[in-house]
Amino acid sequence: MTRVILLCLLALLASCGTSRRPGEGLPFYDSADFTPRWSRDSTHRVGDFTLTSQTGAPLSGRDLRGRMHVASFFFTTCTTICPLLVDTLGRAQSALAGHDDVVMVSYSVTPTIDTPAVLEAFGKAHGIDPARWSLLTGPADDIYRLARESYFADDRRLDLSQPAATQILHTEKVLLVDHEGHLRGVYNGTVPFDIDRLVGDIDTLRREHDASAAQ
Repeated sequence: MTRVILLCLLALLASCGTSRRPGEGLPFYDSADFTPRWSRDSTHRVGDFTLTSQTGAPLSGRDLRGRMHVASFFFTTCTTICPLLVDTLGRAQSALAGHDDVVMVSYSVTPTIDTPAVLEAFGKAHGIDPARWSLLTGPADDIYRLARESYFADDRRLDLSQPAATQILHTEKVLLVDHEGHLRGVYNGTVPFDIDRLVGDIDTLRREHDASAAQ
């Protein structure tokens, strides 16, 4: 009985994330319902921005183009989802070490509290390498707009007619973005199995990109 339950759980986890068709690589996601699309004429891209990392250096959307990036949302005083999310993403940081074509980006959803100095201390406490994993702060309205309009990470729970400072986004979503800014994968960042799939999907995108560049 226990074995049956375990197999059912694994099947459920396998179905909750990036959809895949044999031989077709990863899909594109153009809408908040994350319906997979297999056409390469996707027009949705992560919008441009300029925010500040834990080192005090600026980071813009333009800096991310040409590389894959893994996006997530968190805040340093969170005691529920975020600690598990950050811990699980540490698996990805370790797995991706030595690969310069992919970076990790975590946006603070309480940026008035999470100053660069606070983010730097948080990063050091959690083994975050600032050369590989940027913790970003900046105008709350900009971050919340990115969450809703670019990454579809808010599950439609944010009201953009209200000030971002009055809202806190809790999401376990982790998004994989390709070299051109397209959304190519969505994962539950609190589940180690999903993070392992993320790492595998990055390898798939790398092969896709290399094949396209060779043509």
